[in-house]
Amino acid sequence: MRRTALPAVLALIAGCEPPVSAVRFTTWGEAYIEAGIPAQAGAEDGFVDGWAVTFSRFLVVLNDITVADAQGQVASRQPGAKAFDLVRRGPVEVYAATAPARRYEQVSYAIAPDDTATAGNLDAADLALLTSRKASVIVVGSAKKDAVTKTFDWTFTTATTYADCARAGMSGKGVVLTAGAEAKVELTVHGDHFFYDQLGNDAALRFQALADADANADGRVTLEELAAVQLTTLPQGLYGTASVANVRTLRDFVTQNVRTIGHYDGEGECVPKAR
Repeated sequence: MRRTALPAVLALIAGCEPPVSAVRFTTWGEAYIEAGIPAQAGAEDGFVDGWAVTFSRFLVVLNDITVADAQGQVASRQPGAKAFDLVRRGPVEVYAATAPARRYEQVSYAIAPDDTATAGNLDAADLALLTSRKASVIVVGSAKKDAVTKTFDWTFTTATTYADCARAGMSGKGVVLTAGAEAKVELTVHGDHFFYDQLGNDAALRFQALADADANADGRVTLEELAAVQLTTLPQGLYGTASVANVRTLRDFVTQNVRTIGHYDGEGECVPKAR
């Protein structure tokens, strides 16, 4: 834990040290990761093509949580990295810190590989798996439609910073720390993003194209099989890239969606940036 005081001149003007507040960061994968993503029923959310997905592991490495003011002066930064399995019930604490009470307009964090990461709520074997694969995200699970089941075990080494985080429906970015109170911030991970059928707006959840990628029909959908599927071979209107460069295959598409899984207090948004 690290404290960064306001500039000394401000403390002198005030005549005393500024009041200190606390901020606690947690993470959660919501019900879609803990309990699974259902097939759509009526107007409800879910897969529009009749599939349903359940995760058995959803491993992420969270690091570089940073609280800074509008000028970029850092008040607190997470030391090291922590790894979590979001299938386990949450929210679970990631990082707690203190800082002078005020608004901090720049809050960011990263999902990125780190071979020095320590275990948050996962066991040693899962931590070793992340480290050995040099992974930021590992998702393991199964998809089912009628009598058909497909499994997946996907490893991603993407490194993404989620910057300029803002709560949904709130004016202003970041977090406000109030003297004598503890602010709580949830770093929410959205597991449904893996299955979006658009990189832009108006995306729906689909699994059929991923299931069809199982070229050897062994019931396992691998990233290598996804890499063999060109987006140009898929039905027109699906898997639009919204002009994102270098996204040509289903593997490229899913990997790009990985960069969007990080959110802020539920539906709040951050700006994803490749590290």
